[in-house]
Amino acid sequence: MGGYIVITAMVCVTVVGIVGIFSTLAYLKERAILKYKNSSKFNDNEISITVDDNKDKNSKN
Repeated sequence: MGGYIVITAMVCVTVVGIVGIFSTLAYLKERAILKYKNSSKFNDNEISITVDDNKDKNSKN
């Protein structure tokens, strides 16, 4: 019976450790996303793409 308790304890500790690691990663990811959103408000990072449709379709460039 003592062996079953040890095995059960090891399984529980492993599961709690894995859940703890994933919850920590999710928390850090959320903080990183919020930090990026807050910093982008002040830096005015914009990407502009313009397409020139007036080119001749037969030209190579």
